[in-house]
Amino acid sequence: MKKAVRLSLGLCLIMLELVLAAPHLASPRLVLRFLPKDVYEAGKDHPSPPLPKRILCRLLLFRAGAYMVWAFGKMKEEIRKEKLPFWEAYKRLVTFLLVVKAFDIACLDQILCMSTDYYQRCYPETRGCAGWKDRGWNSRNQTLRLVLYPVLCAVQAYYFTKNTDGALRRRQREKRNEVWDHGRIH
Repeated sequence: MKKAVRLSLGLCLIMLELVLAAPHLASPRLVLRFLPKDVYEAGKDHPSPPLPKRILCRLLLFRAGAYMVWAFGKMKEEIRKEKLPFWEAYKRLVTFLLVVKAFDIACLDQILCMSTDYYQRCYPETRGCAGWKDRGWNSRNQTLRLVLYPVLCAVQAYYFTKNTDGALRRRQREKRNEVWDHGRIH
């Protein structure tokens, strides 16, 4: 469980770095599409950074995606190595995603976007938009993700444990058959 929390905190740091760097490196249309509609409309014509900065932003996005794939691969490897049952694997996967989601909602959405004026300094044309005061602007999307994550984790846990559970059951069956064969008179 500690490994899952450590891996999720690593992803949280990468996400924070990305969210802080994105206004300076990415096209405003990419950055502002995750914010309220009026903020997007007010800032979408902000000049884009030069091409090398946009390429650097894409590399940071790729790194975040690669880290996520690596982290899930690492958890899959640990789950199979430790021969965890379904519910233990499920708890590990849910912990990973819920720590990341809690960080996303509390730190990135509510603190960075809504409580500080970080994005308003990066995109001055968005100052005074009503969307900056609407704390529930993203609640529908976040709620949908919070409902889907446990289902996705259950599917992953099943996939990660089906071979180990099957191999364990097969070994137990073989052991029972050996005992049965040895008990018979030939």
